[in-house]
Amino acid sequence: MVPRRLLAVSFLAALWCLTRHHPAEAEIIYACHNDTAVMSCDVGSKIKLEHILYKVGVGTRCGEGKAHPDDGPDTFCNFPWAEMVVEDLCANKRSCQVPVTEWVFGEYPCKEETRYLEVVYTCATSPPPPPPPPPPAPIKPDCEEKSEGDSS
Repeated sequence: MVPRRLLAVSFLAALWCLTRHHPAEAEIIYACHNDTAVMSCDVGSKIKLEHILYKVGVGTRCGEGKAHPDDGPDTFCNFPWAEMVVEDLCANKRSCQVPVTEWVFGEYPCKEETRYLEVVYTCATSPPPPPPPPPPAPIKPDCEEKSEGDSS
């Protein structure tokens, strides 16, 4: 009976290893100020956030496309709490929408209006639960047969 259980547990473990999904490719999304960032995954998987940044859009990402923000080339205008905001709205959910507005992120600390949200995420599936442990072996009573001649 024990070898059968061991064989069944080994088979389930091998099956789990063979059917595990490889990590999904990362998805990169951008949403400009007053747009909405939309993330979604297939049924059975959830959003796993890899990188979140809300900052001034230089180049042509959003708006007019300036070489540097109005606050100067050495100014890095970002929202340190952007990660917390996006994680609260999206982490471990199948889909979510993040409005890129001051109502969601708060007042912007820099003059530049060409800000945007950048999010890198993957869709992760949860591994199946491990197989249950085998039931314990039955306990045998510790009885010895007494011979008829024993009177103890």
